[in-house]
Amino acid sequence: MYKVRVFDELVYDTDANLTNVLIGADWKIWRIDFTRAFRRSIDLKDTKDLERCDRQLLEKLKTLDGNELTEKTKRYLNKEEVKAVMARRDKIVAQFQKLISEKGEKEVLY
Repeated sequence: MYKVRVFDELVYDTDANLTNVLIGADWKIWRIDFTRAFRRSIDLKDTKDLERCDRQLLEKLKTLDGNELTEKTKRYLNKEEVKAVMARRDKIVAQFQKLISEKGEKEVLY
């Protein structure tokens, strides 16, 4: 669920709720219904949901490239929506770096 929370902040889904989370027989989590996602807000919805993060996910966020994101989502996102995703990415990374400096890496990353 920590990964889902990070993703929800990244895509700024204004309709994130438990009916949009499916859990498979193997306990794999599936997040569905992004019809109200990818808003143009450059702010995060709620940093209190960003408590812990998968180490690999944080590294991938750090290397997320705006040009590549633009290319891969050109059929779905416009320029302003991509800029907003990148701005939120920056804030997510900054939030986790702040938490790591306050609590230590072992308490934040897994």
